[in-house]
Amino acid sequence: MMIQEKKPSGKYEASLRNRFIIFSAMLYLIILTAGSSAFIFSMRTIIRDNKGTELTKMLEVQRILLESSVNSDISIILKLADSQIIKRYFADPDGVGLRGVASKEISSFTAQIALEEITSYNRFLSKGNNIFWISDVDRIFHMNNAEPFWLDANNSDNYWYNMTLNKAEGYNFNINYNPDLKIINLWINAPVFDNNHKPIGMVGTGIDLSTFIDMVYQNIDEKTDMFFFNSLSEITGARDINLVSNKINIMNIMNDKGVDVFAEVQRLVPGETKTFNTPNGKLAIGAVPLLEWHMVAFMADTISDYKTAMTALFLVVLALVLLIFIIFNVVIARYLKSLRETMESLKVASEAKSRFVANMSHEMRTPMNAIIGMTAIGKGADGTERKNYALHKIEDAAVHLLGVINDILDISKIEANKLELSPVEFSLEKMLQKLINIINFRMEEKHQKFTVNVDRNIPRFVVGDDHHLSQVIMNLLSNAVKFSPEQGEIGLDVTLVNEKDGICEIRIAVSDNGIGIEPEQQAKLFGAFQQADSGISRKFGGTGLGLAISKHIVELMGGKIWIESEPGKGSRFIFTMKVEHGKKNAVSMLSPGINRENMRVLVVDDEPETCAYFKDFFAQISVNCTIAVNGFDACRVIEETGSFDMYFIDWRMPGMDGIELTRKIKSYDNDRPSAVVMVSSADWDVLKETAIDAGVSKYLLKPLFSSAIFDCINECLGLDGGDKDQKIEKAGRFAGKKLLVAEDVEINREILLALLEDTGVSIDCAQNGEEAVEMITSSPDKYDAVLMDVQMPKMDGLAASRLIRAKGLVKLPIIAMTAHVFKSDIEECLAAGMDDHIGKPIDIDDVIEKLHKRLFMQESGRKE
Repeated sequence: MMIQEKKPSGKYEASLRNRFIIFSAMLYLIILTAGSSAFIFSMRTIIRDNKGTELTKMLEVQRILLESSVNSDISIILKLADSQIIKRYFADPDGVGLRGVASKEISSFTAQIALEEITSYNRFLSKGNNIFWISDVDRIFHMNNAEPFWLDANNSDNYWYNMTLNKAEGYNFNINYNPDLKIINLWINAPVFDNNHKPIGMVGTGIDLSTFIDMVYQNIDEKTDMFFFNSLSEITGARDINLVSNKINIMNIMNDKGVDVFAEVQRLVPGETKTFNTPNGKLAIGAVPLLEWHMVAFMADTISDYKTAMTALFLVVLALVLLIFIIFNVVIARYLKSLRETMESLKVASEAKSRFVANMSHEMRTPMNAIIGMTAIGKGADGTERKNYALHKIEDAAVHLLGVINDILDISKIEANKLELSPVEFSLEKMLQKLINIINFRMEEKHQKFTVNVDRNIPRFVVGDDHHLSQVIMNLLSNAVKFSPEQGEIGLDVTLVNEKDGICEIRIAVSDNGIGIEPEQQAKLFGAFQQADSGISRKFGGTGLGLAISKHIVELMGGKIWIESEPGKGSRFIFTMKVEHGKKNAVSMLSPGINRENMRVLVVDDEPETCAYFKDFFAQISVNCTIAVNGFDACRVIEETGSFDMYFIDWRMPGMDGIELTRKIKSYDNDRPSAVVMVSSADWDVLKETAIDAGVSKYLLKPLFSSAIFDCINECLGLDGGDKDQKIEKAGRFAGKKLLVAEDVEINREILLALLEDTGVSIDCAQNGEEAVEMITSSPDKYDAVLMDVQMPKMDGLAASRLIRAKGLVKLPIIAMTAHVFKSDIEECLAAGMDDHIGKPIDIDDVIEKLHKRLFMQESGRKE
């Protein structure tokens, strides 16, 4: 008998295989379900963020296009309204009036010229728009080839006529809808004044907004709904014109979106757009302030949203995971875990990037808005003083914009633990003045009260990193403005804690009466990407990076930062820092020619705090100061004690304002020259003309700073010798010197040549390092110094410097010019044989100072 080995039956093998398949399938289905849910949730978040960005851009573009078109026609109408020809015609239309077309006889020569003037302006209007005009003498309405007709000014339908002539200074407009033609018309009406500023007629134009609105809907896809509506919530623009003709309420269309659109648009600030997540899509709202309209756009969620490369990649990954899972059960678990972690990190990174980009966009747009706005003001200004004012503001905003760019670099350097301070000697008070000039317009927009207190014991000049200090203070002030209500109160207090061995510990506090912060939420504030709660980001914006950067900077300065806050009672952010006592503090800020003992000053202000500030200030410098609490009190003091050398007068005072008091003072001081300084927080342009006419010499902006008061005293008394930061005078400073500028960018060469023009230096230019080396080596004794750009074609500045030194020209000063300003970049320039470094954008005072240092060092045969 033969004994055979027993083998597993086919039924057992099938059962084991089935159990393995069932187990693997169930586990895979679980993983598939979990992975798909996480993927869909992440994709939905990303898709909605992208939709929000797309909708926001769309609303911004349509607003800009619409307002630009309307603004262009407004400018043309305003120029026409200011035409002397039109004014002469409106004042005396010969009783005939302009009949409109060239083919008809026009009896008035003035009318003929006026028609030619109107025709010439009409060519510049937007396509299809026509100018209309009415003289208040005959009240005949004219518009191109249309038949003229007499306008009944007493008819209520013609309310716009009297409103324009009697109430409008520049222009006004009215909007109406023609149901027969289904056209939305915007009428721009501008009054025409004679030389006595009496209204004598009006000119204007009608703009067909329907054409623009039709173009809007041609440029957006069908899956996006967009509507315009007015302050009465009536739809004024839609794909379906019947919604406009029937004046349908916007909430009847949006009531299923879960967002009170009409309530939300009332909270928008000018130029702002907001986005909302709804149960079935993304919604965005914006405003068209010029027309007093609002915009809403909605993009629904659809399956097609997920037809992306990432979805395809996800499906491929799932297929691969299934294949590997069947073969190796353990390995698939690791792959799935890695995939989940990767997706979660991608989501976190995407959200962080979105917040960061949004914050940087805001921070860059704010100074850029000031630059663009002040450029427009400067271009349109007639006087030099106004242009200089605009240029000064542009400079401040540009410096702030440069600071934002540096902030972006700081973030990466903090992450790499490479952020370093760059100490310089600077005036703390003047630095604060620059910050306030930048932030002040945002406070004015919200009508917030701002007070500044700077400890007089703080040294006038200190040594520290003024840029990073400005960055911390600006961040705290910006937060205070953002989280404080309309007409809220914000304070900046700077106090000297102690001074020992030339090291000053200074405490700076920024307070507000805003929303406040819960105690348990305060601990989150100084972490990166953190805010008090998620609602803060939605309501106020911001990435949460600012306080984290500020904390790191403060700690590098040897201090600490903390918060004191109660919900509903505001917040107080406080930080300390350590700086060195500056060397320039011994220089007096008051001109040496001023006789302090005989000088008499009168301060007139109804605010006790301002009077106390002036009293303390003049006591510190031993100048006789008298205080008056109003204009009448001031007149009494002058009559009793005689005239004063200087007057500091508040503009807004009860009973008698500063302008009226100035006139009184000038009537008292006929035989004695005196200076009147107007003190106010208002814009100087508001009262400039009246103030100067009354005899005001200077304007002093609140909040008060001692350096600004010193400047007023020195300038008003007409004495030289005051401190001007001891900057090197430019005029003729380098006469007889020869300079080589190696720079490949033409506009950079032009800027440098223009800035150095007054110094008397002679300049040659090279467009790359190779050309610079050839020019220097061919005439070794020709140049006294070289300004060398680092990044240039053919041969960069570093290689050119090494080659110049290798040829034995070791005493020729070479100064690097580059936008690379990190410490490692400067060290690389010095290692290449350069003597000094100038950062871009160019600071002319820095250029002159370093040229002065190197040129005179060369003459004495010394090299640093």
